Order: sequence, then C-alpha cells, then structure tokens
Amino acid sequence: MKLGLTTLLLAAVSVGAFAPAAKEAVSVCHGYQHSSATTLSMSSATETAPFVQGPRIIRDELPIVYVYDHCPFCVRVRLALGIMNVKHNVNFLGNDDIPTPTKLCGKKIAPIFEIPEDDFIMTESLDIIEKVDQDERFGASGQILPATGRADIKAWQK
Repeated sequence: MKLGLTTLLLAAVSVGAFAPAAKEAVSVCHGYQHSSATTLSMSSATETAPFVQGPRIIRDELPIVYVYDHCPFCVRVRLALGIMNVKHNVNFLGNDDIPTPTKLCGKKIAPIFEIPEDDFIMTESLDIIEKVDQDERFGASGQILPATGRADIKAWQK
C-alpha cells in the first residue's frame, strides 16, 4: 500500500477521522464555559484500503538515525522507517550535545541518517525519507508518495 507524505503527517497527529459528537459538549477553560454546538467533521469521498505492513527489512549493518526526542522532523523519519518496516538503531541526542552531530555532518542538526556499510550520512527529513523509499535495499520502492498539494489539507494545517 502506498502512503502519501501528507498521510504520514496526519497519522502522527490523529489516529481516526473526526466525527460528529452524539451530544453537545461543554468545557471550561480559564474560568469561561464553552459550548460546542458545532463539531468538526471530516469525510472522505474515496475509501482507502487498510494498511498492510511489508516484510521486515533487516540489514547486516543496521542504519542509524540520530534524533532529538522533541523534534517533529525526527518523528517524521522514524514514522516512515516504521511504516516501511526497516529495522534501525536510534540514537537520541541531548540538546547540549554539539560534538556528535558536528562530527557526523558538520553542524548541530537532526535528524541525521547514517548507512554504515556505505559510509553514507545525510540530513533533512524529507531527503532521508526519499532516499529510504527509493533504495531497494530497504524494501519495495515507491511506498511513500509525495505530498499531494491539496489546498484543504494545507488550510487545515494552518
């Protein structure tokens, strides 16, 4: 099954689709009572097939991903590797760890993706995802589709 990059981003934010509430919800925020007579609904014109994860990809030398635990771009890479079922090592970097990323790529940045067998290091989450998706050593290529450019999703993200 092919998943779009937008789908990856939305999956990290929401597990299911929004549905109308059965009854009116009332919440209290900062001392004010709010009533939500209107609910957020989201519908899809097309049905999607359930996600089927591919076979587990285990290289002799596992790829390494260096991440900050709070970084959304790092989460994006880890999510893509998980969807593609690629076994990898994760090294969490501390915020004050400047020597490790500087030694690897020349500056303090994350995520950093390393393929030890090729002596290959790269940064930038979308480039890493594209590399893994196109490299046959990590399973079938073309599993993650590029962003759709849909205006409704871009408006929702704002």
